[in-house]
Amino acid sequence: MWLSFIIILLSLQVSVAERDMIPVFVIDYEKVLTELLNEANPFMKMKSTEFSKIIEQAIERAKVVILFVEETFCTEDISIKDKKGSPFYHLGQALKENRVKYLPTVSQAFKTLKSHLQPLASYAFYLSDSNSKLQIYDQKLRHFYIYFKDRENETRVSALRRHDLLMKEVYFVVREIAAGPVVAFYTGKVNPVVVERLTFVPIETPKVRLHPGVTISSAGALFRFIDVYTTTGTRSSMFSQIPLVAEESWQEHGLTTRMAYTDFELEFNFDFKDDGWTIENVALLEWGEEVGRTDMRAGAPWNWSYVCSEPLVLVNMRDGSAVTISHYQIQPFNFKEHIIGRNANSSNEARCFGPAVNCGPYFSAQILAGLMVTCLCVGILTYGVASMYSIHANTRYDDSQGKPLVI
Repeated sequence: MWLSFIIILLSLQVSVAERDMIPVFVIDYEKVLTELLNEANPFMKMKSTEFSKIIEQAIERAKVVILFVEETFCTEDISIKDKKGSPFYHLGQALKENRVKYLPTVSQAFKTLKSHLQPLASYAFYLSDSNSKLQIYDQKLRHFYIYFKDRENETRVSALRRHDLLMKEVYFVVREIAAGPVVAFYTGKVNPVVVERLTFVPIETPKVRLHPGVTISSAGALFRFIDVYTTTGTRSSMFSQIPLVAEESWQEHGLTTRMAYTDFELEFNFDFKDDGWTIENVALLEWGEEVGRTDMRAGAPWNWSYVCSEPLVLVNMRDGSAVTISHYQIQPFNFKEHIIGRNANSSNEARCFGPAVNCGPYFSAQILAGLMVTCLCVGILTYGVASMYSIHANTRYDDSQGKPLVI
């Protein structure tokens, strides 16, 4: 009798322990947590005491700590895929760049986080998509919780892909505004059991538009913006309408294009060269007065466009609000065509974006050619050094007072 009771009790404890083992992602772009290992061991289980030390270091060294929390989270969610691939695209890219640390199994992760960082109602925010984002950053808050609201009839892969994009945008906005490093934790409340996962019914993935966003065409440039929104106070407003080109002025070696939204204006300043163009900065204006500016200094050759999926954040220095462009593509026209008198307005309809230069790391033909030339020169140098070391001196030299050498 007692033996059966002990066996049942031990099995229940093992089951509870397995449910408390949850994976954790630590997002640390400034790399303030230097003690964490770069490569995670999937067979190593981290105790709550060890995880507490990581949380204490994050609180001590970071200006703001963000906690992204799923209702359920496990290793199967990380390895799940669909036709588009893994739902954690942005998280995976940061993991390759060593900006994110992965802890495969942490004991009582959410409970440990709550013990160090109070989950009060004023510190919690519930997000579903970009249209419902709140003003999540306050100068008084040192930490806050982000909970995800899932939609009806949404697959697990689609939900996780949406959560991945939300985490990237929230982290970039807070990192831009906060005056210090930002550390984020991504985990779940509980680890679901296998029986609960078998009740899941897959639903057809909704169709995605191939070319989302809006495209703006002016006499001097082409712009494409995806998900432009502003955060003011405790509200977030999404702008889906096409902005108006309010003003555009040409200089001898530059172009300034100003486009107007309902509550603000964006001013793009270009610098033109013989071999290409550069976008120097983007200014944020209210009622014609500049209230914020972000330096970019990025560009591309002529007839090429510049595309970037990292959010462009313009902070309003007057009230602390921010205007964010999640994805953008820019290409100005060749200034020589404007100078020689061509009618650029009549050709805008026929023009489109050229080949794109991405803001992320990439290999170009010039980089590859440079590596090949470097390898060739290093090979020649290595052969020369090896030949020098293979030279041997004579063991005997000719003596003028002695018998001559005979070979």
